[in-house]
Amino acid sequence: MIIFTKYRLAIAVLGLSIVLIYGSITGNFKLDSILKEFPTEIIILIFVLSLFTKNFENLGVFDCIKKWMINVSKGKKLVGLSILIFTIYFLSLFMNNLTVILLFAFICIELAIHFKISIIPILVSAIIASNIGGAALPWADTPAVILTLYTDFTLLDFMSKLFIPCFFYILILIVYTYFFSNKIYKATIDTKKSNISFDQSLIKPIPPPPPHKKKLPHLQPKDKKPLPHKNKKIHPLSKNEANLENKKSKNDFILPIILFLLLIIGVSIAPFVNLSIAYIVMFCGSILLLINKKTPEDVINTLTILDSITFIAALFLISAVLEATGTLTIAIDYILSFTGTNSYLIVIIILISAFFIATFLSAGPAAATLLPICTDLSPLVGDKIIYASLALGILAGSSMLPWSATGGPILLAETSRFLKQGKITEDYKGEINSIFNLKKYISFSIPFSTIILFLSGIILCSYIYLL
Repeated sequence: MIIFTKYRLAIAVLGLSIVLIYGSITGNFKLDSILKEFPTEIIILIFVLSLFTKNFENLGVFDCIKKWMINVSKGKKLVGLSILIFTIYFLSLFMNNLTVILLFAFICIELAIHFKISIIPILVSAIIASNIGGAALPWADTPAVILTLYTDFTLLDFMSKLFIPCFFYILILIVYTYFFSNKIYKATIDTKKSNISFDQSLIKPIPPPPPHKKKLPHLQPKDKKPLPHKNKKIHPLSKNEANLENKKSKNDFILPIILFLLLIIGVSIAPFVNLSIAYIVMFCGSILLLINKKTPEDVINTLTILDSITFIAALFLISAVLEATGTLTIAIDYILSFTGTNSYLIVIIILISAFFIATFLSAGPAAATLLPICTDLSPLVGDKIIYASLALGILAGSSMLPWSATGGPILLAETSRFLKQGKITEDYKGEINSIFNLKKYISFSIPFSTIILFLSGIILCSYIYLL
């Protein structure tokens, strides 16, 4: 799956089926316990958010945001990149990562086209920025919510141990993205066009248009009648009718945005009041379908998210198998046996373990597997630093590969949908398709994730030193 990115869905489902068949034959785990980990809430969330995304796209919300960013940046690439990355980070402090990626996928692509830079640094930095914002506050993303609900890691702990490092990381990401797009990816659209060579003699000149032949009066039929619409006067709308049309267009624009804000607030609050986010999401999604001008069938049939939903579900079930068999716990316990009571080694091992689990599976399994271990080891380290180690390790790991974070598959699906719309020339399609090239993707993501991992280790060790 790591090598064949294009066939990631088929490989993930094939691997899941083999593991489930093997487990059923050997009896190593029960199927019921695995199916309990099916990510129902996440799938419902992705589905409803896709409805909002499609609605906003039809209303031109994304075009307004794009134009605003271009106007504010005044054509300066560094300013444009800074605004884009910081906006994604800021919104991820209060929204789920999936929401932010769905909203900004098209905007990122169109800004890359406008500034004539490679698509890789723009799209990958969008995922990383959403991950950084999602780790900084207790209500932002799934691992942060898990830490808040099942540990004594408070808002003050988030602010002092996670928010400050994450703010520092987003500044580094802006500089890194600008440097990467300028120094490493120099192959912009202009240079690609200048490298295309062909024989001009092979291009045939366009022939002039034929001369206009005036029809003679005697050749025209005598009984020809003028078309009814030619003599029909078009009356302009009255003032009241024009005001009514403007009011309708404003309602079409404002009502979905208000409903979307209510959805975000509900999703942020629901875990803390013991309420499933699926209920909030379904409620808002059904209202959106009711106020939409198109029929629900027409709206739903335009969504292209089935591959992303299937891929994410397969990853979660594979993680559930590994958790049920105790494979990850055994490996981590074995590694921790060499640390003794050394606080520095314990924190570093948790950091690296969370990094690797989040890289190859996702953030959710990393948090679920390591949280009980962190709870047991927290008294040895002190000041709840081990929970910060878990969160920062997940942050670094979830930024490594396209499927490490749940926003990755969504971003790839939205990129495919953008390509199918035919808004761009053939010259730039190859550039956008480079996001599906794993080698190019990790050439941006791995160095920055390594930077996060290294700096997080230094920061955590300094926290222990200052105790």
